[in-house]
Amino acid sequence: MARPSHDTQELRSAFELFNQQSGSLETSYRDLQNTVDALSYRLRCEQSVRLQELVKKEKLSHRLSELLETLPGAILVLDDSGIVRQQNSEASTLLNKPLIGCSWASIVSREVADGGGEDGNIQLRDGRWLSLSRRQFKSDSGEILLLADVTESRRIAELRQRDERLTVIGEMTAEFAHQVRTPLASAMLYTGQLDTSAPGQARIVGKIKAGLNDLKRMVNDMLGFAAGARQAQDRVSVAGLLHDVQDSVDGQLGRRSSLRVSVSDPDPIVAINKDAIQGALLNLIMNADQAGDGNTNILLHGRCCDDAVHLCVTDDGPGVPEDVQPRLFEPFFTTRPQGTGLGLSVVKAVVTAHDGDVTFDTSDLGSTFTIRLPGGRNGNDES
Repeated sequence: MARPSHDTQELRSAFELFNQQSGSLETSYRDLQNTVDALSYRLRCEQSVRLQELVKKEKLSHRLSELLETLPGAILVLDDSGIVRQQNSEASTLLNKPLIGCSWASIVSREVADGGGEDGNIQLRDGRWLSLSRRQFKSDSGEILLLADVTESRRIAELRQRDERLTVIGEMTAEFAHQVRTPLASAMLYTGQLDTSAPGQARIVGKIKAGLNDLKRMVNDMLGFAAGARQAQDRVSVAGLLHDVQDSVDGQLGRRSSLRVSVSDPDPIVAINKDAIQGALLNLIMNADQAGDGNTNILLHGRCCDDAVHLCVTDDGPGVPEDVQPRLFEPFFTTRPQGTGLGLSVVKAVVTAHDGDVTFDTSDLGSTFTIRLPGGRNGNDES
């Protein structure tokens, strides 16, 4: 009867051991579950941080792309072979397409004018100027190019330099003209006392007087131009003005050149500074003579047109070259080796001072320069 009691005891011990093991497993499971929960929380936190970083990087990348697109210049990224791999939209605007996959050398050959480089800038075939900056990548092969349109800034700089030169020239001209006035007046005085009774002397003295008068006129014109003041005005017959110009130019044209005067009927009257306008017309006539190498037929014509008088100088010379036309009236611009580049700019300044304008039409058959002066009236009109 003792054996069953022993078995019961063993069975109870076994149950107790099972219960202990079950408790231990349950505790281990809870610890494992807590560890899993902690790791899952840390993973979610890490994922959230990484996601936030990715979002920030995406925003930064988008921002950088916007900055590259809004930069006032062209961006080109070249690989180590000089091939364009990336660009912004401004690059296509400045350099035309295609760009991606093209070598920088081929783009230069296609877009840049021959010899179009100066002071770190390049000139395109359409006349625009671009500044060029190059930087090598520090951590990778290849380089980045930055190009910006500096055409307007170069134009402003040229205008500033021209204004400075004009100021200096104006000051020098005024001083020189004041110095010339005294000996010029003396020369004119003594010329008036020359004997004109001998055969041929009258013509020679007349030429000397005409030359001195022309010099006096030029001095007065340059003084007025340097002073920048509006010219005094007189009522002048256009026919008389043009014939005076013809007399002044006598003997100054090339041997095979000719000058003819034509005035519309009735003869217009215009309020001008006669000496200044006469000097402007002489300048245009001499330019026409020189353009034709002293073998030019020139017509000096005056006519009324609406409320203005047109004074036209027409020649049958070779015309004005197309590349010269945009800069024709710019001060200091000249195509002649010994030219000053001031002739046509003085013409424009004189005409502008009279509230008029000067234009030209040209072809390979000749040119016509037209001075338009406001307020023309017919000679038969009453005052």
